[in-house]
Amino acid sequence: MAENTTDGTPSVEALEERVRELETELKKYKPVEEEEHTPAEFSDMYDTLRKSGAIKGIDMPTPATFMGEELKKDPYALHRWYKEVSCWVKARVAKDIPQAAMALQTLGGTAKLAMENIEATTPGQLTSLEAIYQALLSVFQRCDPGPKAYDEFLRTRMRTDEAGVEFLNRLLSLSVVINSSKDPTVSHISDSELATRFRAGLPGWIVRQLREKHQLLVSLHQTPDVTSWGLAGTVMEIEQNSLQHQVKPKLAYNSHRGTTNAIVETRPSAGFHNGLRRSVKRYPDLEEEDKTTITALQQELQPYALKEKLPLELFKRCRQLGVCEACHRYGHIGKHCKSQTTFSPKN
Repeated sequence: MAENTTDGTPSVEALEERVRELETELKKYKPVEEEEHTPAEFSDMYDTLRKSGAIKGIDMPTPATFMGEELKKDPYALHRWYKEVSCWVKARVAKDIPQAAMALQTLGGTAKLAMENIEATTPGQLTSLEAIYQALLSVFQRCDPGPKAYDEFLRTRMRTDEAGVEFLNRLLSLSVVINSSKDPTVSHISDSELATRFRAGLPGWIVRQLREKHQLLVSLHQTPDVTSWGLAGTVMEIEQNSLQHQVKPKLAYNSHRGTTNAIVETRPSAGFHNGLRRSVKRYPDLEEEDKTTITALQQELQPYALKEKLPLELFKRCRQLGVCEACHRYGHIGKHCKSQTTFSPKN
């Protein structure tokens, strides 16, 4: 290497030699060019991904065909299609043009005709999945569904007929709609906000076990994973353990009080045919989270008149939480309801 100058600063030759050394080192970290794959290899890769996903209980099916007519019943249909197609094509190919070609194969009806017309009039416009999505938005989505999706995102809770991963997937679908919105009143949903909403929408019995698991990790000097998918993984573990031990929230009718108790557990018992362990839960004895959940349900029931037939989902939630489906009060069921008015919770 060339020597320094008399004043101690590196000479021009020394600097040039150092630059050549750095360039040599930089070549070692040059990214490897992507190899071209045949369609058969892509099919094999996708089948491998499908099998590995099935082992974990998560499948990656081919997206349903989007035709445009779905928006009449579901304002989020286009955004759901984009989310599913994005996961599907990116698991198979990495380049934009093959991704766009695969995405176009999942279109049908009016949507397919509209994209063919755009490609015929302005060739080269639909060269990426994002470009196809924006073109579909300009054709079909004249009304921005972002504000409605944001309101639903803030109010939604895990349904009784869905698992934790399914609930998170529903929140993710809503977040795609929200983050695609151009309405200035709609806030962008970050991963931390998604995790917070996911945890707030879980049933009380899962939240309690989730808190216990996190406290145990902290006591062991470990950091709990509080990201959205980290929480979903812990919830999946709680659900599996619950099924193994046959422990889940259920309603039990108390013959002494003539009421239905919410938030009780079912466990195997040799002394009782149904295996129910009954426990009284008066409203003042409930945890604040359960009170908030019950109040939110009662607010949803306000548009319904006394003894009006409820949708199946609301009926199941009423039975789960011990809310009367007839008068909307807590502590009994419609079969034993004698109220003449409906209950309106205080704001």
